[in-house]
Formats: sequence, structure tokens, C-alpha cells
Amino acid sequence: MTHRTVGHPAGLPDDPHANVTAPTPECPVEIALAALHGRWTTLVVRELLRGDRSYSQLRAALPTLSDKVLSDRLSQLREAGVVERDRRPGWPPRVRYTLTPSGHRLGPVLQALWDWGAQAPARPNEAANDRTTSPAR
Repeated sequence: MTHRTVGHPAGLPDDPHANVTAPTPECPVEIALAALHGRWTTLVVRELLRGDRSYSQLRAALPTLSDKVLSDRLSQLREAGVVERDRRPGWPPRVRYTLTPSGHRLGPVLQALWDWGAQAPARPNEAANDRTTSPAR
């Protein structure tokens, strides 16, 4: 079977719908970026890739993340179909967050983003900071 991108520049899909002149909400890349939008979102997904978590376990894993932002990110991920919230009966009620099958497919996406970022050239501001903070030779 031939890969969908054979005969096309690396990373470009063999799909006529990819030849748009402006971003559209139906674009698969825009959908993925919307699901991962916002600071802390990738770290919440990372924690859930490690397994189901309660709210308090997520707070403990990300101690500098505020309650408001964590609640917002979990809500955003639920709306995007990435996370499910399982409320179990009892007192107090127990709530667990788990990735959906779609959410689990974000694992390789996050890995690809990590790999790309690890190999990206330093940004001009960082390079200048490195020169001013590194010891003289």
C-alpha cells in the first residue's frame, strides 16, 4: 500500500481539501490545534496518557496549575472529545478523568511536537540570553 503522502512534499496530505487558501474549522489540523489550544493543555493530556486520574491527582501532578485553569482545560478537552468524565456514586462522589480513544491518539502527536521542538533552532531572544548569562570563555 502506498503512503498517502507519496509523490507529495513530506508532511503534506494527498487530499484535495488540503488546498485551501484560508484556515477553516473543518480542517483536520485546525481541529487538532483547537483541541490542544491553551497553556497547560498538553500537560493535562500527558498526565492522562499515564492513566485515569482524579481531579486531585491532576492537581498534585501539576502543582502550579490553578484550579480555574485545570477546570477550564478539562472542560475544553471534554468538549473536544478528548477526555471523558466518569462520576461514580457514593459520598463523596468520585470523579475520574480518562482519555477517549481519540485522546489516546494524541500521544504520538505530542511526541512529534516534542521531537520537533527538541531539534528546533534556538529563538533569537534565547540565543542572546544564553550569550549574556553564560560564563566568559
